Amino acid sequence: MHILVTRPETEASRTTRKLQAMGHQVTIAPLLSITFDQPMIATSGVQALILTSRNAVHALAAHPQKTALKTLPVLAVGKSTAAAASEAGFTVALQGTGGGAELAMRIIELIKPDAGTLLHLCGEVVAFDLEPALKLAGFTVTNAVVYRSKKTDTLPAGIAALLHNGALDAVLIMSPRTAAAWRDVVAAAGLHQEANRLVHLCLSSGVADALAPLEPAVVRIAVKPSEEEMLALAARLSSSSADTT
Repeated sequence: MHILVTRPETEASRTTRKLQAMGHQVTIAPLLSITFDQPMIATSGVQALILTSRNAVHALAAHPQKTALKTLPVLAVGKSTAAAASEAGFTVALQGTGGGAELAMRIIELIKPDAGTLLHLCGEVVAFDLEPALKLAGFTVTNAVVYRSKKTDTLPAGIAALLHNGALDAVLIMSPRTAAAWRDVVAAAGLHQEANRLVHLCLSSGVADALAPLEPAVVRIAVKPSEEEMLALAARLSSSSADTT
């Protein structure tokens, strides 16, 4: 199967290697570009960092307070983010299994609110806002924006040609923001019908909802919002293709 990976460049190559190892042909077309901020971060009274994206880990690579931040335990949204944090030298104290809502529940269950503030290092747009859910449980949560994403305005010419020629089988989409970008660029390119026939592999129902105006013929949603479950969708795509040949 020929899969289009729409992740930002910081993550696309890693996902591509995994898909290729499964036997897929992969083309990368980042629909979001990521830039990193280096704000001064208040750490006094902070008991732990919340990380809900590998991009937050990448943002800390050159942050002037990285050494101080590395002394704080990390509460990670899932396996992939936890692995990136560990590789960067952080200590992961809690690892969710996918999604901000599930992480909030685990934090409420396992972390004490009176031990200090929780510092969420995040982008300017988050899929799930942890702060309201945690505040209801007595936590103090502060957000520090350490990266930003910008949607592309046009579909790369090479991708437009692949769509036009029917050379793609599926597209992998990891966020509602990316889904909106995909929806908009294919419409602007006049390739709505060509995009519609692809199997859309979606991280969550929120991603699928953002695609609704495109009316894709086939939408597959991961059981949990994680890279591992997205790869499982791709594996099942391979199996169903083999069954029809």
